[in-house]
Amino acid sequence: MESRFTIVALNGSPHAGIGNTAMMLEMLRPALAENGLALEVIHLCDRDIDYCIGCGVCMEKGRCWIQDDHAGLVERLLAADGVILASPVYFLQVTAQMKTFLDRSLAFGHKPRPRWKPGLAVSVSAGYGETQTAEYLGNLLRVFGAFSVGRLTALATGPGEFLGRPAVEARAHDLARDLAQAVKEKRRYPATDSDLVFYRFMGALVREHRESIMKNDFEHWEKHGLYRDFEAYVQQERETTPFDPGMRKAWIQETIAQHRSRRTGKKPGNRQTASAPGPARSTNCRELLESMPLGFDPTAARGLEAVYQFDVSGKAPFQAHLRISGESCSYHEGPAAAPGIVIRTPEDVWTAVAAGELDGQQAFMSGKYTVEGDLSLLLKLKTLFPR
Repeated sequence: MESRFTIVALNGSPHAGIGNTAMMLEMLRPALAENGLALEVIHLCDRDIDYCIGCGVCMEKGRCWIQDDHAGLVERLLAADGVILASPVYFLQVTAQMKTFLDRSLAFGHKPRPRWKPGLAVSVSAGYGETQTAEYLGNLLRVFGAFSVGRLTALATGPGEFLGRPAVEARAHDLARDLAQAVKEKRRYPATDSDLVFYRFMGALVREHRESIMKNDFEHWEKHGLYRDFEAYVQQERETTPFDPGMRKAWIQETIAQHRSRRTGKKPGNRQTASAPGPARSTNCRELLESMPLGFDPTAARGLEAVYQFDVSGKAPFQAHLRISGESCSYHEGPAAAPGIVIRTPEDVWTAVAAGELDGQQAFMSGKYTVEGDLSLLLKLKTLFPR
């Protein structure tokens, strides 16, 4: 299969292509190839990269003054469709080769990329530190505009001496498949608290030093509109759902009433039922509403005078209403003269709610059905019709 995408893996092992880290990277290759992705492995031990001296020129000017292989490698990572950072554990952390490369990448860590792509973290140890090291590498993926789709870790001492090699290979196959899917479908994983903490901290730090050492960083943030809001940084929009403040008020009032009824010894109704009433055996919504009086609990309706009107849409739209008076309930065809609440719902939505297949309150909050009138009556349904 011809590769349309390229994954660039940076291997920090000094053993280049013969070490356990290189073997783990090769475990990813077959599944990537099956999904049309090419794997390019770069061995840091073969490259010339000097130590970072912490001068800050890269943050101020936008580039490091040291002339070596670092800049070219960063360009490869930024241009790749996916990024893998891999290192064995050397004394509880990444190798010197990987740490030197990452230290020199400091300025890129201050400049969130204009687009996100998936990445992986890979680490192996003789028995201690590989999970922490992989977590560290996973966090550093953001430096190159990548988010982690997972971590591939293993225990191994000598070359190829993996503990549970079949399990490691299976995990590699699954992660490679996830990585390929994220690349091809341009997926973005959900934002996390780590993203938010980084955005707030780095945004404030760059703004504070915009006239000095972080001048170029600030220009980057301004150019890409990152200061607009957190959503601009993670490139995800905050979903809004219909919210009626009256619903919250009605819910609080009903909850307080239920609590007080339990304290005073009055029967509160069965709270373990689904959010909306009706026998699940009804074959359609009309039958469901007709049978609701059979499941009515008169003790939960003491002092209640109310009319529930249902405007049901679907293949056979109709209107009907339930009248509650004198601790009894009756069904009536057609609209009511003065309903206390009108529930407008597709037939399949209300039957699903009644069967317990769909949570009634969540369905309302997500706009699957609408309500007009006294919202507290909506919340009383589960106690008025407990079965």
